Amino acid sequence: MSTMTEKEYPYAIGAGVSCADGDCGRLHRIIMDPATRALTHLVVGRDTHVARLVPATMVGRAGPDAIILTCTMSGFDLLEPAEATEMVQQAAPTGGPVTGGGALGGGYRAPSRPDMITYDRVPAGEVQLCPNERLHAADGDIGRVKGLMAASDLHVTHILLAEGHLWNRKEVAVPIRNVVDATYGVQVDLTREELKDLPAVELTRAG
Repeated sequence: MSTMTEKEYPYAIGAGVSCADGDCGRLHRIIMDPATRALTHLVVGRDTHVARLVPATMVGRAGPDAIILTCTMSGFDLLEPAEATEMVQQAAPTGGPVTGGGALGGGYRAPSRPDMITYDRVPAGEVQLCPNERLHAADGDIGRVKGLMAASDLHVTHILLAEGHLWNRKEVAVPIRNVVDATYGVQVDLTREELKDLPAVELTRAG
């Protein structure tokens, strides 16, 4: 069994998150830069609809059960929302009957109602890990992503697989060098048999 070194820290989706002066929710999503393989943001909040986009540089301590931020609750509330909402006007219909008529005999077509669309905010060029994200091996799906491990300089070192689904081992960490894409799920260049041969990882618990 492999043990996470003291210079690597787990960021597990669903872990509790606290500010310097109180609880601010849990970790909903993780955002990283695939070009530099650096952890850039955490999406944190009591609910996804009120979650905030937290720069990874504001993490004071990270563990499998809890993440501590360096900001206060008031500072947390000033961070950018993790979701954005836009009003999108539907295209006007091109056919069908019109209603009414004016002095010139022209018909009137009622304008369509705009739609409100809410979406996750992800900085340009970056990707996110979401709850239940699929992990795709070179020869087929193998399971779901639990989170990642990052060094103290925020360089991502491993992708964590969810507990218990992989040959009854508690944690399995896939080296980031084996990740070839993370746009739609996480794609690795290892086969399912090669993933099976990776050592189990024992995470040092927070505190």
